Order: sequence, then structure tokens, then C-alpha cells
Amino acid sequence: MKESRVVVIILLITFVIYGVFYLSTRNIEIPDNQAMPWQSYINDQGKTVVFDLTMGESTLAESMRLFGTEVKASLFEDKDKKQNLEVFFSSTKVGGISAKVILNLALSNDQFDYLNSNIKENEVMPTGNKKISFNKAGEASMFALPIESLTFIPSADLSSDTITGLFKQPESVNLVEPGVEYWHYPGKGLRIIVDQENKEILEFYNTKL
Repeated sequence: MKESRVVVIILLITFVIYGVFYLSTRNIEIPDNQAMPWQSYINDQGKTVVFDLTMGESTLAESMRLFGTEVKASLFEDKDKKQNLEVFFSSTKVGGISAKVILNLALSNDQFDYLNSNIKENEVMPTGNKKISFNKAGEASMFALPIESLTFIPSADLSSDTITGLFKQPESVNLVEPGVEYWHYPGKGLRIIVDQENKEILEFYNTKL
């Protein structure tokens, strides 16, 4: 009986210590080595930095040191011929947070021509958009490409209270459709898609959305 009381007391003390630590550190100055999504910021060059990756500068190879090497790269082309080169990390963990990560890579004309000569599979999706995958040579050529944007999808649902607790209040909110809102954080280079039915999506860009 005494042992159980001791365990309860230890657990209570641990909880109190953790609470004090959290409350005393939630507003500390952002460290140089970025680790968490709410620590993103705009640097002196006007570029968004998140997870110590600078949009428009850091490369796919640099991101793989953080998110892992299990990736899938695809080039998407819509009906208007607009193209997006995406790299998908289906399962990663950053700062203890499990998530999916999507990177949009900047694609030059020369790189596009090279990828066109290294296509592995070309499929038309139900929407009419094209999805193109590449062979090993094509994928290897992407390692030095800079990251245009980063999408972070946490495995756990984030409530509105959790979001404001971590990211503070957004500068503006746009209602896209019933149950779906865009929360804008221009000072963090961030837009959060808050969806009552699905996972929240964090999008980090250099340009304001």
C-alpha cells in the first residue's frame, strides 16, 4: 500500500516538473538549430526556414539527412501543363512528432529534359492529370535540387487550441469551405489548413499564400 502511494507521489511530482518546464520554456528565444514546425521563421534574405532547411536553398539531399532515405519522387502535370516535382516521405519523425512530409523541388529546363529521358512510368490519373515516376538515374539527379516548399502532415490530429498554443493566433483566417479554414502565419512563412474532418496540413513557402 505504501509503495503504491510512493509511486503516485512520484508521478505527481514528475507531472508538476514537466508542467513547470513547459510553461517556462514555451516562449523562449528560438534556437539556431531548428527542430520543431512552430519554430519556423523568415531569415534576413526573406526566405522561410523550418527544420533548419531554407526554402529555395536547401536541397533534397539535405532534407534526407533529416527525414530519411525512404522516398518516392513523382512529377505531376495538370491539364494546363503546369508541372510540380514532388518528393514524398510516407513516414518520418521530427522532434518526436510522427508525420508525412512532401517536398516540392525547383525544376530547371535542363533538369526537366534529363528527367524526360529517364521516365520509368507514365500514368493518367482519374482527374486527367499525369503522374510520372523515374528510374534510378532520374531520381539520383534530384538530390541537388533546391526545395521550393515543404508540406508537413502530422499523424495526430491537431485541435484549434493545440495549434494556437504552439503557433499562437494566426494573422488571418480564410474560410475555404464548411469545416475547412486556411490559417496564415506570414511571419513564419506558414499556412495551416485546418480541417475538421481530416488531418491538419502545414505548408511552408517563401511566398505569402
